[in-house]
Amino acid sequence: MPIYEETYRPWHGHTVTHPKTGWVIAKTGFRLLWKRSMILFLVMANLNFVVRAVQIYLVSRTGSLSKALPNAGMFDINAGFFLSFIKGQIFWFIIIMIFAGAGLIANDRKFKALSIYFSKPVNFWDYILGKFSVMAGYGILVTLIPGWLLFLTAVMLGKDSSVFSQFWWVPLSMLAAVIILISTWGTVVLALSAISRSTRTAAILSFGVFLFPELIRAILSRIPSIGLFSLQAVTRQIMAAVFGQRLPYDFSVWLGAILIICITVLALFVIRWRVRPTEVVG
Repeated sequence: MPIYEETYRPWHGHTVTHPKTGWVIAKTGFRLLWKRSMILFLVMANLNFVVRAVQIYLVSRTGSLSKALPNAGMFDINAGFFLSFIKGQIFWFIIIMIFAGAGLIANDRKFKALSIYFSKPVNFWDYILGKFSVMAGYGILVTLIPGWLLFLTAVMLGKDSSVFSQFWWVPLSMLAAVIILISTWGTVVLALSAISRSTRTAAILSFGVFLFPELIRAILSRIPSIGLFSLQAVTRQIMAAVFGQRLPYDFSVWLGAILIICITVLALFVIRWRVRPTEVVG
């Protein structure tokens, strides 16, 4: 009988992970990305917040801008105002998600670091949640946090409590909209990062997913259901429904929601396929 059959005993147990494992991965990834370029992106992304805050200040001092400017009713402080702010952040949100997420898995595959991760008490979900949290953290910095601060500004500068009494639900709508954005784009960018060993390739693919379907939708805008082809259009449609505003496209919100779920699940399957925990025997 061969010697290895007499002496080698494979381990058939289960890895027990520490509750803070994913947090350690997330904290490390967040810190490594906190560089001058990322800070510059964040500053530029939040210029829209400054503009909107000034607008709230002017409205609080002069009343509705529609009284002072022609066709300015769209600048009044209401649910549509906050939806417009979140939609205005989408471009920078995608830029930051790509910048933060394109290399998260690609670099680990390039430098064969997965075996190092999974040789420790780290399972697949610890790893993915840690990486995803990095993107979610930076995404929140340009969407949810400035959005909530904007709502708080409107409440504090208001002459009475009408803003809060009428639109108390808006922060919850912003939370739902940001969850939709981060869960969708976060898993897509991570999936594209997982199928490549190059950060540049993953970033280019992510930009392609962001730009080209939307370009095709704009060209073929006369076709009512063409918006389903663009992930941007689908997320905007769902966010409008979440805020109770007029839908910008003709396709069903529920159909868009099903599409979002399918894309997210498919992205998770791709990540699971490409990120394989490697048992290290030593």
